[in-house]
Amino acid sequence: MRFDFEKFYQAVNAKRTARAASWRQVAREIGVGKSTLARMAQNKRPDADGLAALSCWAGINPADFVRPDAPAAAQVASNGHGIDERVHALNAAHG
Repeated sequence: MRFDFEKFYQAVNAKRTARAASWRQVAREIGVGKSTLARMAQNKRPDADGLAALSCWAGINPADFVRPDAPAAAQVASNGHGIDERVHALNAAHG
């Protein structure tokens, strides 16, 4: 599973815009540093407390932004080891 931070940030930003609030105001309201929110704009993730505070402030459920991992085939392609290679290696080790 992975957290789709980009979509989460977009949802929080939409709530912020709808409320006509600046990021500075949001930081003050939820009790996090402005720098935390500035880093988020650079696609850097907040800590768990910051994520919880933002979720509560925006009225969104962080679980809505959890996505399944990439399919196994994509993972195999990314690490360069095919299934046939793994089966062959296992057979050689046990045979």
